[in-house]
Amino acid sequence: MWTKGNYRRNLLDMHIADWDESFLSKVDCEEYVNALKEAGFQAAMVKAKPHTGLCFWPSTIGRMHKGLKGWDYLGKMIELCHKNDIAVITYFTQIFDNWAYENNPSWRIVSPDGMNYMEYREGGFLNGRYGLVCPNNPDYRAYVKANLQELNRNYDFEGMFLDMTCWPDICLCTSCRERYLKETGREIPRTIDWRDPEFKAFQALREDWLTDYAVFAANSVKEIKPHVTIEHQLSPAIAPWIHGSAESITAAIDYAGGDFYGSYLQQSFICKMYRNISPTLPFVFHGSRCDPNLTYHTTTKTKDELMLQVITALVHDGAFILVDAIDPDGSIVTEVYTNVMKGVFDKTAPYEKYVGGDFISDVDIWYASYSKYVVEDAKDIKKRFELNHNFRDTVVDLSSILREYHVPFDIIGSEGLKTSSSKVIFLSNIASIKDDEMDSLESYVKNGGCLYISGNLGHQRLYDLLEAECAGETEHDFTYISPTKEGEIYFEGFTKRTSLTIPMKQKLINFKGEHDVLATVTLPYTLRNTGEFSAIHANPPGIYTENAACIRKKVGRGTVLWVSAPIENTKPFMSRRTVYNLIKMLAGTFQYTASAPAFVETVGWIKNGKTYIALINQQEASPVAPMYDIQIILPHEVVKAKLLGSDTDIEVSTVNGQSVIKLPRLDIFHMIEI
Repeated sequence: MWTKGNYRRNLLDMHIADWDESFLSKVDCEEYVNALKEAGFQAAMVKAKPHTGLCFWPSTIGRMHKGLKGWDYLGKMIELCHKNDIAVITYFTQIFDNWAYENNPSWRIVSPDGMNYMEYREGGFLNGRYGLVCPNNPDYRAYVKANLQELNRNYDFEGMFLDMTCWPDICLCTSCRERYLKETGREIPRTIDWRDPEFKAFQALREDWLTDYAVFAANSVKEIKPHVTIEHQLSPAIAPWIHGSAESITAAIDYAGGDFYGSYLQQSFICKMYRNISPTLPFVFHGSRCDPNLTYHTTTKTKDELMLQVITALVHDGAFILVDAIDPDGSIVTEVYTNVMKGVFDKTAPYEKYVGGDFISDVDIWYASYSKYVVEDAKDIKKRFELNHNFRDTVVDLSSILREYHVPFDIIGSEGLKTSSSKVIFLSNIASIKDDEMDSLESYVKNGGCLYISGNLGHQRLYDLLEAECAGETEHDFTYISPTKEGEIYFEGFTKRTSLTIPMKQKLINFKGEHDVLATVTLPYTLRNTGEFSAIHANPPGIYTENAACIRKKVGRGTVLWVSAPIENTKPFMSRRTVYNLIKMLAGTFQYTASAPAFVETVGWIKNGKTYIALINQQEASPVAPMYDIQIILPHEVVKAKLLGSDTDIEVSTVNGQSVIKLPRLDIFHMIEI
């Protein structure tokens, strides 16, 4: 497949209107392709249909952008890229299509407010700029298929990026209501209630419908050009439930990819997840040239910032797409390519031959992409954007703890549960678990694996494994965890008197059979927001219960640890250290660790019998300050370690049976061959 070894890619963001005759009048394909070639890009994502819905090729189905004056931009870009050995990924928008919205009112998404999207004047997608159409509408589907098949009949390119594969909102259009009625015999529910099986079934159908659409769009391409690769926009799989995107969309892609605009920690999380759910590698991470995102149209990230993004993707065996923002007149800033990105790729490209192989992980965090909600009180469907992000923030916070303590870890999807060979699988407050996933988890722990479960037990069989029954949750929404004598070693620094603070409710579960209680639930003297208090500024502990807050239980040949709330979602250092201590207790030794600041990420893999460890200085502020005196510690003998890039041997010593590799100064990154 053309993607193998193709790590350096580019996209020009060209969602440009055409009400001004100067718009796109200065597009210069030769200038752009020459800049790509000089910088070292290996692939270009070329716009065919952006969110405006205005075509960049002579379409027989839609309308061309007026600024092109009938000129075939797409065809010219494909020609020039191929002449310069640059692969072409054709960009096609879905669901976000202003032309389709304006010309076909019956296709429009209808919000729970009874409005179409260009009627809004709020924020985000509700700003009146986006015309959103429904993927359940059969006429819209026919339009998509006709466009995709015309493109694949008329042009030769390597891949297609089908953008915006998501539900921007709950849709109550005629097509959605008729489909739901036909498939269930009921009307779409008007209350968001995760305790209600009917609402949960509705959300499951929304995810199924979106996957069905994604497969339909992919097949529309494959019918004409089976070899053309498909990348659906997969970033919504990390987003809240309302977007209906889940791991199941991987059935319609050849590799995973999506755009993100958060921290390096967020990127590391995404890269690990994509690496595991992508049908082939490399996956692709889309990052903005603009700092921090495309709304800052004229502000370019520093070379260090872009290098951090490129190398973070690369060490996970991922490609990086630079998303650049074209000016409305069609001009670009060539220095971004010939200076900044050329400097980045000159540094990172020599390392591409070393990546791949088998990822080193002692702890796997399971991200359940369909279980992206927190059970709360029911609310009207019109309040759908009042979303609780704890489902996502908790796992990213957990990733931060593992990065801080340099624990080899990975992010897996539901399919990854079947093959995980890590010492620990972490279930971070997962609200719901499917039967086949429970099969995998049960097999894993009975065969010697360790489960760390925080908060919810998302399946009745977990209660059965633990010989437990649910007793609800604390009425108090600000609580404490008090370690027992046996648990104090793990709840380091905490005691019964100085308990671990949990600024949330705790699950109450009663356990039978043999198990170790490592901590118990402690409550404040009074409930909050009642007018009563013990201390005016705080809610100190005062009610010491016998309810278990942390238990450890042998199950088969494995161990299950349960904690009554997601400690990993809290900020204090001592709380985060407790999470690490509990993981360390389950895992024992790690395959490697490091003495480095918390923001230095360590990533390891094995390829062709050699071990590689990369260290990335992921400071969020520029310029990136160099780090010194970093050591990598391995629990076995190391014969030799070589610093790649300089091909110099590094000092290795043995201390208490462990090998210690001493690193020279770390600027942005190092890659070591062991």
